[in-house]
Amino acid sequence: MEEVMGLQTEKKGDIVIIYLQGRLDVHKSLEVEQDINEIIEKGEKNIIFNLKELSYLSSSGLRVFIATLRKLKEINGLLKIAEIQANVAKIFKIVEFDDIFEMYNTTEEALKSF
Repeated sequence: MEEVMGLQTEKKGDIVIIYLQGRLDVHKSLEVEQDINEIIEKGEKNIIFNLKELSYLSSSGLRVFIATLRKLKEINGLLKIAEIQANVAKIFKIVEFDDIFEMYNTTEEALKSF
């Protein structure tokens, strides 16, 4: 695992796993979105967000997911979610993100789905 632009990332073939950690709120979401955009601009188009360590998600954080999905769709890329925690999964369900995003129990399952 390495740190790319402040994010913990791991490359598996043509897939980048981004480990989101802590709180994704108004204070952190802009920085995270900029870092993800830089990864996409470098040519990466298949991304897994591993949310195992994500403890809090605000509406600003939700926007990061939608913005990333839109950018990847423009370049025929894919975004998948892995290891989502119960409290964050609850938020995803309330805003119906569970209908928009492909979600997997493990990162391995997400990798195999590409």
